[in-house]
Amino acid sequence: MKRWTVGLSVSLVLFVAGCADPADTDGDLVNGWAAMAAPTVPKPAAGECWTYSGDADKLAVGPDLVEVECSQPHASETFHVGEFTGPVGGRTTVPTGADLTDAFAACQSEANNFLGGDWHDGKLVMRILPPSTKQWNGDARYYRCDLIEVSDDTYTISPRTSGLKDTLRGNRPVEIGCVKVATDSGGGIEDFVPTKCDTLHNGEYTGTFYSPDARPYPSDAAARRTLLQPGCKTIVARFLGLTDAQFDDNKQISFAWSTATPARWNYGDRTARCYLMLEGKLSVSRSLRANGNVPI
Repeated sequence: MKRWTVGLSVSLVLFVAGCADPADTDGDLVNGWAAMAAPTVPKPAAGECWTYSGDADKLAVGPDLVEVECSQPHASETFHVGEFTGPVGGRTTVPTGADLTDAFAACQSEANNFLGGDWHDGKLVMRILPPSTKQWNGDARYYRCDLIEVSDDTYTISPRTSGLKDTLRGNRPVEIGCVKVATDSGGGIEDFVPTKCDTLHNGEYTGTFYSPDARPYPSDAAARRTLLQPGCKTIVARFLGLTDAQFDDNKQISFAWSTATPARWNYGDRTARCYLMLEGKLSVSRSLRANGNVPI
């Protein structure tokens, strides 16, 4: 092979030296052609769907995330793609934490428009997916906004075979409604599992509380209670059609909340989903919206 390569090169030199320039060329072997552009990282697009195994909060760009047709079982759907700009885009490392604040705000706005309502009201997790380190080093500066349907409050993925657009409009098929409150042997809450309201259940989603300011995540349980309990109490009371004072007289219904993770809180998801819960072994097979203090 080496002899063939050398022989070809010699023949080519002799040919060029012994012949005139071919028509429409300038004698330069590349004939003025521009050099090939440097390779770029492919940019994702809205409308792409992805398979993944694991829980929704650990979903990340990498070999475990594989693009498929949205009509095929998938875990995640890209609904918007944005760009990191300014100081964040100029970083030498992939943005994390508070550096994702602007991207989160953009994703949240786009998600609510895409779905037709606040994504927190759905059986959904919204994820911001910046490039991998390798992609960032290859000058990728995009971020993906993905939505994942889940089957419980611990982010178990519920695979879909259709897109999520407009699923919080009309009959709102992905809306969180009634839930079964899963508890451990000591009565501690382990999960809120969405279920149909015409089946027996002991809880119901009533709305999402938003922190009134950009305070850091209240890592102390007492601090979380101080912040979240009054807000969720009001949300639950209004759902029932009561004032806070009237709700204080209700002996059959209490409430609880599910807070965004510290990482999500840090970049702007300063929220808690608020749930009413029936006391003891009480259960119902209907919604309790506007039930007031009527006995269960």
